[in-house]
Amino acid sequence: MAAQKKNGQQDQGGPPTRPGLEIRGLTKQYPGAKEAALQDISLTVRPGEWVAVLGRSGAGKSSLIRCINRLIEPDSGEIRWAGQPVTGVSGSELRRLRGDIGMIFQHYNLLPRLSVLTNVIAGRFAEIPLRQSLFGVFSGTYKAQAMEALRSVGLAHLAGRRVEALSGGQRQRVAIARVLMQDPQLLLGDEPVSSLDPVTAVRVLDFIGTLHRRGMTVVTNLHDVHAARRYATRIIGLAHGGIVFDGPPGELGEAELQRIYPPDDDTLQP
Repeated sequence: MAAQKKNGQQDQGGPPTRPGLEIRGLTKQYPGAKEAALQDISLTVRPGEWVAVLGRSGAGKSSLIRCINRLIEPDSGEIRWAGQPVTGVSGSELRRLRGDIGMIFQHYNLLPRLSVLTNVIAGRFAEIPLRQSLFGVFSGTYKAQAMEALRSVGLAHLAGRRVEALSGGQRQRVAIARVLMQDPQLLLGDEPVSSLDPVTAVRVLDFIGTLHRRGMTVVTNLHDVHAARRYATRIIGLAHGGIVFDGPPGELGEAELQRIYPPDDDTLQP
């Protein structure tokens, strides 16, 4: 019997295609902005892809990433992950979906006054009872899993230290350990290395590359074209809130870069 593809068409043989990330007609306009941050964005990310999103400041990169896990609310459009709606859900259902979507932020988004170990355990807060989360009472199983995640990024020796005492590179590695603890199927990155020095940035991208090779789907904003070409399997270029390039790194030439990074244009939003 022919396998069913995610868009409902029949595939001639082979296993069923798993649904990935599907975005249809996504639009976002901020109050007072001259143009929409996102204008009718539609795209599909297949499971196991690493998509790097490029564009000038204000092109819509962060808005796209943050709409995917509902950190900001789109004005219109539909987002689905693994066949499940992301838009239109709330409460426990949204919490459950976010448990399958990891996030690495430019400025780490850690709890600076708490220990490294507690910050890593936070990756499982979607399933930990609220009372335990509030009082920091975690099972031995969670602590052991968090230590294993920290060993993976070379920070087990800092488990008891406060995050505020760490360097920027160490904090981003804690954020990656938190993702390992969460064990999501989709990883989002909002400029995850833009605040790091070049050597540390490569180390962090290598860690993300390890997760990708294990089968994780990755969507990251990157400001470095060279890094996008090196690590990503697919590049999407945004300008004025719309997609102006979508293809493999090998097809990203000077003409395409001119569309992604148009010359001086003061209509772009901050």
